[in-house]
Amino acid sequence: MSEKKFYTPSGAVVGESYEKDCEAAEVFEKVRVGKLGVYYRDGLRTRFVPYEVMERAFIRVQDVRGRMCCGQAHFAYFRLIFIVDGKEVICAHISENEEITDKTLARIAELAPAVAIGVKSE
Repeated sequence: MSEKKFYTPSGAVVGESYEKDCEAAEVFEKVRVGKLGVYYRDGLRTRFVPYEVMERAFIRVQDVRGRMCCGQAHFAYFRLIFIVDGKEVICAHISENEEITDKTLARIAELAPAVAIGVKSE
């Protein structure tokens, strides 16, 4: 049996504890929130952002105005962003569901109280 690799911002990690945590993680659309960190697919790789290196987590909203033959429509897309070593790590999954994205962020806040949640206020 081959061991599954999880790609962190600092490189790949392998271990049974990561596999078990990913399998047991709570699923929010295509993002998994486990006890050790956040897992998501990026192409053929499984990305993993451990709570121990995560400084901040927040939601970035992309508002798009669509022009159509009969008028205009506004669409909002939500994406999780993690700050690791002062740099943004952008989750590959884009959601149209604000409620699920908010629940994902709330679950991260529950499991990792040391991680700052929300946008940094100036």
